[in-house]
Amino acid sequence: MRLLTPKQKSDIGIRLQTKFMIGIILLECMIMTITIMVVERRMHNSIMEEFLKRGVSIAKNLAAVNTSLVSTYNYVGMEQNVAETVTGNELVYAMIQLFDGELAAYRGAAHLKEHILKSLLAAGDEETSGVSIRYLESDGGSKKICEIAAPISVLDKHWATVRIGLSLESMNAGIEQTRRTLLILGAIVLILSCLVSILFSTRITRPIATLMKHVEGISKGDYDQEIRVESRDEIGYLAHRFGKMQEKLKDHIQIIEDSNNELTLTNQRLRHLFEASQAINSLKNHDRLYDQILEVVLSATETLAASLLILEPDQSAKMVASVIKPQVDEKDLHRFQKLLEERPFFDRNYLIAISENASVSGYDGDAGAPFVKSSVSFFPEVELISIPLRQSNDIAGFINLIRHQKEAMVLGEVQTLCVLASQTTTSIENIRLFAQLENAYISSIKSLAKSLEFKDKYTHGHGERVADLSREIGRRINLEAKSLQILYNAALLHDIGKIGVIDNILNKISMLDNSEYQAIQRHPVIGEEILKPIVSLREERRIVRHHHEREDGRGYPDGLTGDHLSLSEKIIIAADAFDAMNSIRSYRESLPSRSIKTELINNRGRQFDGQVVDVLLEIYEERLAQGNVYDFAEKSRLIQLPIGKRI
Repeated sequence: MRLLTPKQKSDIGIRLQTKFMIGIILLECMIMTITIMVVERRMHNSIMEEFLKRGVSIAKNLAAVNTSLVSTYNYVGMEQNVAETVTGNELVYAMIQLFDGELAAYRGAAHLKEHILKSLLAAGDEETSGVSIRYLESDGGSKKICEIAAPISVLDKHWATVRIGLSLESMNAGIEQTRRTLLILGAIVLILSCLVSILFSTRITRPIATLMKHVEGISKGDYDQEIRVESRDEIGYLAHRFGKMQEKLKDHIQIIEDSNNELTLTNQRLRHLFEASQAINSLKNHDRLYDQILEVVLSATETLAASLLILEPDQSAKMVASVIKPQVDEKDLHRFQKLLEERPFFDRNYLIAISENASVSGYDGDAGAPFVKSSVSFFPEVELISIPLRQSNDIAGFINLIRHQKEAMVLGEVQTLCVLASQTTTSIENIRLFAQLENAYISSIKSLAKSLEFKDKYTHGHGERVADLSREIGRRINLEAKSLQILYNAALLHDIGKIGVIDNILNKISMLDNSEYQAIQRHPVIGEEILKPIVSLREERRIVRHHHEREDGRGYPDGLTGDHLSLSEKIIIAADAFDAMNSIRSYRESLPSRSIKTELINNRGRQFDGQVVDVLLEIYEERLAQGNVYDFAEKSRLIQLPIGKRI
């Protein structure tokens, strides 16, 4: 029979021939095992029975010979008879024990004598009129003895007991020899059965192996081979029907391959569109949005390069993203880049008409396509296709494609481009609307901050002073530009939450009670809630919330320690406290410079960060030396809130 290849062996768990052989061998092993067990058990019982019969016969004969000697107390005669019996019958020991327990005669190993007497003493006096059998162990359990006891009676009275010991080793040796013989016979029968099962299974599975060979060829794409199985049984019928199925399979395989290719392309386009939709619908990160859209264009269509142009208010086109496939030659990169920056040379009304009148579902070539195709004089091998991004009655921009000169696009490519164009237009509009909404909200925050100055006359200019001082501290600590701008914005708005605190508490001259103090302590949380809708100020919100925390964790609202505070938060904590000490409040005048420095030094490492305090004291000393103490003084004017853009 033909051998299996490694690939076939890995595909087939257990061969059919092996299953036949295993089944037959298991059945034979089961039958042989049961047979051996039954025969061995019967032989064991038979040998044991003969062994005991012999022992009982010896014990009775010894008892009969010594009956007259026991009645006359002839110890010498009894000793001789016991010795002859042990020697003649290869006994382990033999003994005669009188009715009073006295040992009249004994022949055997000395250490056994004591062991036997102790065992009899432990068992107690037992008088019996018949033969008894018991089993003993000697030499630490390594030697097993069968003891047979026969009574000696005179005038129906029990005078003595004859005990003989037979070694079980001889009997066990006979049993072991019998078992060994049975196993040898069983192994011979099993080997012969295996040979027969191999021949039998080979004859049965040969047609199956032939059929499997043809199936393997068909699975590799060879649909022209002829399946030939000569057997006239179920396997032959199966092979014949399989040949018929092969002919039908050959007819349909091409249709399946064509459909699969089309489905694969469609699935790829849908997957790319889904990925683009996820990126477009997300307002969290627009950094790579346009690049992702163009990457989808390159993946879903046969395009060499693509770009996205957005129209400015003056109708000039600005390229915001471009992608070129890696296989484009370096010498053509410059020409590709120049083409991608081009705007279609058609007026707005014509482009709108193209977008409105294009019929993608009934796509019939370039005439029904929602794009503008242009040939390139200096690059005749390619064509430039521009897809207008229609927004209401206007054009928001274009998607430019560079493709090889060829026939019209297939329907799937046109559908993909139309969906992408629509989603891109929506995304551009959403980004603009979101920016307008955020700007409007920031303007509202600015107005609220200004209104806070009217509400609390003692905080005029406080936010601006804290912002200037925080930025100066951050600059000297070498904060990066982006972090400095975030710190400045947060400092300008850090007390915006006081809008939610009533005027009587803000302007109260006397000491605040517990409820009023708790109301004041809520203004960092209120400030965070006010700024939460502004996505661009998400980092500033954390600083606003934590500008009243302390290094020792005794601040509010979260009781954070210095290990959980950022450097920007530590800076604004110190700058805010400094300006409060250096400004007039409703409940006190501004503190002298010596008191301010003492407070900063005493609370170094407790309320304020040590590094920040050192820099703040350095700035303060410089201003005092220059006589510019009024740089920190409270000014009675409304402040502007120049919320800066991050770098």
